[in-house]
Amino acid sequence: MRSSTHRLIAISASAFVLAISPPALGASTDQALSINKSFIEWAFGFKLDSATLQSIRQGIVVDTASDPAGSQSSLDNMSTVMAWVAKHSPSESRLLRSVVEPNLVAQWQTDTGSSAFASKAVIAAWRKHNRIIAEGRPPLRRSVVNAYIAMYEFTAKQAGKPVPAAIADHAGFARRVAGQYAAAPADSQMKFNQIQPLWLSFQALWAQSTPAQQNALRAAFRAKPVAVRPPPTAAPQSGLSGNVSAEEKYKEHLFVQNEGQSMMSNWSNPF
Repeated sequence: MRSSTHRLIAISASAFVLAISPPALGASTDQALSINKSFIEWAFGFKLDSATLQSIRQGIVVDTASDPAGSQSSLDNMSTVMAWVAKHSPSESRLLRSVVEPNLVAQWQTDTGSSAFASKAVIAAWRKHNRIIAEGRPPLRRSVVNAYIAMYEFTAKQAGKPVPAAIADHAGFARRVAGQYAAAPADSQMKFNQIQPLWLSFQALWAQSTPAQQNALRAAFRAKPVAVRPPPTAAPQSGLSGNVSAEEKYKEHLFVQNEGQSMMSNWSNPF
């Protein structure tokens, strides 16, 4: 469990610049369990039961004995992520969670290390708390399809286009996507799961946009995808992350614009 967690969380933690103190070296099993519990409950959005926590505790004992330095590094990275969460807004935390969750599930699904039993216990708990409609890496949740539907319907409304009957039938569309998802390669499955952070980013971007910018996005949604133009040079300004430059904001607009256009064109088979 430790090795796969470490790989993913190290990537996430590398994006955060924080003035925090990591846990003391040689953290006790109870301390390590508390750190794991806080992180996993945040990442998955539910409280872990006693049986799952006991499996995690046993996994910590195994990992600490076999790779103490690596185990400590994983704890430090988890603590860094949770410190970032504490310093940012709930909306920013939800956005990060939506990226971390499917990646963490996919990593733990294929864990073959000596503490893989702990990964399996956590994934079993995750499945109980989610409506799984197709198997894959990660398994497809109905909530992911719901995010796709919500973003499509919003984009279609802004573009002044009708919602196809196949999408308007939410249950039928979910069944259709589930069949396509199960047959898709793992990289396409993971890409589809990114609709949740995309939809969250889209909503935040729309709320922050001026009326003129919203009109520009509406016009773009009515058109076909075009090549990305080089961004203009401008002074830094505040944005979703709290410190986003005008260039980054411009790229964010183009990304959302092109993804919206692509969705409008490829809804019949998003894979």
